[in-house]
Amino acid sequence: MNTLIRIAIVLLLACGLAAAGSAFKVETAEVSPDGDLQAGVPVTVSAVVDFPAMSGTTFPNSDIFSLYSELDSPQWKWAVVIGGNENPKPEGYGKFFKISGFELEYPKESSVKLQVTLDGTVPNVSTTQNITVCRFQELDSSSKLRDNEEYTIVRKIVNPADVARGLDQARSSLGQLRTTIDQRAAQGANTTEAERKYAEADQLLKSADAGNISVRSSTIQKASTLIDESAKSLDQASAQAVIDRAASQIKNVDEMLTFFKANKELANDPRVAAITVKRESADQLLTSARDSQEAGNINQARIRANESATKALEAYNDSVDLRTQYAGASNASANASAAGNAGGGGVMPYVIVIAVIAMIAIGVVIFQRRSRWDELG
Repeated sequence: MNTLIRIAIVLLLACGLAAAGSAFKVETAEVSPDGDLQAGVPVTVSAVVDFPAMSGTTFPNSDIFSLYSELDSPQWKWAVVIGGNENPKPEGYGKFFKISGFELEYPKESSVKLQVTLDGTVPNVSTTQNITVCRFQELDSSSKLRDNEEYTIVRKIVNPADVARGLDQARSSLGQLRTTIDQRAAQGANTTEAERKYAEADQLLKSADAGNISVRSSTIQKASTLIDESAKSLDQASAQAVIDRAASQIKNVDEMLTFFKANKELANDPRVAAITVKRESADQLLTSARDSQEAGNINQARIRANESATKALEAYNDSVDLRTQYAGASNASANASAAGNAGGGGVMPYVIVIAVIAMIAIGVVIFQRRSRWDELG
């Protein structure tokens, strides 16, 4: 029983110690200049850190508030603000700067904040990379990081040579995009959105040589993003154009099938059945293309739509051949009938002429006989 009591007391004490510590909160942290950095450029970081406490004190006396920066020649200016009253402290130097818990420990009811200003210079780099401009940590008495008690400000240092290469690559990508837009437009794709983003990227790259390295780098990044977005829009428009073409070709086949099925001589023709099978295959491929498009798999959608269009075109060509053959057979039958009718009509005039001649001859004979009877008196 005594052992259990001791364990419980230890746990309670541990909880009490943990409660005495408080999580710090970085209220503001501003870096000047903003954006990407260039080697040799002065940098200033201004931050305000709050130390709210739910129990115990605002900060454990035995802990350390640690600050760190990868800037060259860092200089730390700081002040502890208690209840709105600023208490400046001596400046610090070096990449690591530590503030004792003694400076930050106050009753939990107190409002304690830390104002920090860091001045330094961006170091030289051989390649574009990220650096830790400023980092805040709470360390325990053994200099170990307390759980999640860390806040880091990271910025990118840009190498001028990398910016020049990035500009060349962006301009090359823009030229390739121009060619692709023209090709897709010729294929019937709606390139309106792609053209708009292309124009924006083009304007940005035309001005990418102006400004400092941070502005130039940011401009190139924005242009590159627009180029990527334009290419993506172009892919979607291209896939939609192929899907629309396949759907239109299937509609043409359907019109042919409607004609065939309405004709008694063709309704049960095995060639019509074969065309119907191809039409159904094209429709299934089109459904697959639309599903892929909805799922965001644009390349797969384009492949399936092209397969659908090809199959539908085969069915349509077969339909045209069949209809042409049927029309030829119908015309031949009509011509034979017309020829028969023309032959029969040619005999009738001769019959009529002969009958007329016979009637005239008979009339002459009768007239002559009457004349003789009149002479005999």
